[in-house]
Amino acid sequence: MIVAALVATTGLVAVGLTTEAANATTKDLTVSHSSVMKYETFVVSGTVSTHDARAVWLQYRDGKTGSWKTKTKGASIAGGAFKFFPSTYKTRYFRYYAPGSGGEASIIGNAKKITVVSQKVTVQVIRQTQCHFGSSPTSDVTFVYTFYPARAGRTVDFGSTALDASDYTDAKGRVAFRFNPGTTNGTFDGAATAETFSGAASLASGVAHYSITQCILIPI
Repeated sequence: MIVAALVATTGLVAVGLTTEAANATTKDLTVSHSSVMKYETFVVSGTVSTHDARAVWLQYRDGKTGSWKTKTKGASIAGGAFKFFPSTYKTRYFRYYAPGSGGEASIIGNAKKITVVSQKVTVQVIRQTQCHFGSSPTSDVTFVYTFYPARAGRTVDFGSTALDASDYTDAKGRVAFRFNPGTTNGTFDGAATAETFSGAASLASGVAHYSITQCILIPI
């Protein structure tokens, strides 16, 4: 009897903890990116613990303390899911707030920090310097750009003496432009610009160079 009572009690506690954990989880926001570019639109989603259609507001504040301001008013769908598409120009904390209605208590979600980061770009030039004999062909030159923060599918426009082209960044923010530089000797420029993306400003790289020279035979 004592064992049975202990098992029953343990079972009730386990169920209680599981339910509480589930409710706590629904107070967390899911975001597409926790680090965003200035004015970049990002996705905020979640589910209210009552799992029903009701008013949901997205709120923010500038620090860990202070009053919350309402950024957007929306609603959850049947099942409790909701989604917002905000942007911000500075690092802020976001949460959701579901006001009480129809006999249901209000719900205050957990704060989620969204950090605004500066855009950056690096470039690597593969076969940056090479020589050739007479009219013999040169090897391809490749400009590899890495944009931060990484966003898949961002359009990047590239321009050089030998190539003007556009392509898209991969999931790591990388994009490469490969071309044959020809046989004209000299030093040539190449540069790229990432276009505006989801409200974020465009970003231009610095100018990088590649050189073609005439190979010199050294008598043995």
